Amino acid sequence: MMLAFLVDQAQQLSCQLFQSVWKKLGSKRSLWKQIRSLFFGFKFGSMENILTALLYGFERDYPVILEEPPPS
Repeated sequence: MMLAFLVDQAQQLSCQLFQSVWKKLGSKRSLWKQIRSLFFGFKFGSMENILTALLYGFERDYPVILEEPPPS
């Protein structure tokens, strides 16, 4: 928990991308809500990709179904 807090504080102070997204969304609560929704809904290679998607926008594709539905 302390490590997560430390990383959050470091990003707030030094990461221009994090600061830009925070300013765009208006509050830390909104920022973390949006980060969580992207984290659970999509695959990202890095935190930078998540923040870039929030700052510049992104498109949502239809879900990919990995197996056939059961016969009806």
